[in-house]
Amino acid sequence: MQNLPEIAAKLREFTHAQFPLARQREIADDTSLIEQGIVDSMGILEIVTFVETEFCIVLSDDEMLGENFDSIHSLATFVHTRLGHSVAADV
Repeated sequence: MQNLPEIAAKLREFTHAQFPLARQREIADDTSLIEQGIVDSMGILEIVTFVETEFCIVLSDDEMLGENFDSIHSLATFVHTRLGHSVAADV
């Protein structure tokens, strides 16, 4: 089982590898990826594909909300919860 910091680390590594602006701006985990122009709609699809593959989950259309994909922190929290963990348990 992966805890929240491990999930965030994988998402951070992926984001820095896939999106050059994330590397250039040295984003924090709470930086808005969308508002800062780091990811666009195609970038969100790349993140969805990564999340589904890396964490072996299938995301529904109802889960494709901006709030779930806004930052590395929000995405990690979403994935952690989706995997059936209580966020408070691993923080």
